[in-house]
Amino acid sequence: MPVIKGAKKKLRADQRKRAVNIRVKRMVRDALKKFDDQATPASLSEAYSVLDTAAKKNIIPKKRADRKKARLAATLTRSIKSSPKKVVTHTNKPTSKKSTKRSGKNV
Repeated sequence: MPVIKGAKKKLRADQRKRAVNIRVKRMVRDALKKFDDQATPASLSEAYSVLDTAAKKNIIPKKRADRKKARLAATLTRSIKSSPKKVVTHTNKPTSKKSTKRSGKNV
């Protein structure tokens, strides 16, 4: 335990910072798990936001956040490309049979 007054203050500040860091790391972990469970653009956006926040607060390095974001985006793109696409069939509306021929006159 610290004896000097300034060291005691530093210990208290470090405990507060540690609590914040743990909270942000938990948010990052939860956002990444949510994205892994369901890769959607909404969960990607949330993961981006949380990773940017963690990088801004220097909890994780900026390059690590960028790398994770790039990999998440690639995963989403891959999952969208591999998912079966719905085939949209256009229904033909009944059209009236009007003459579309022009008269023989040149205009």
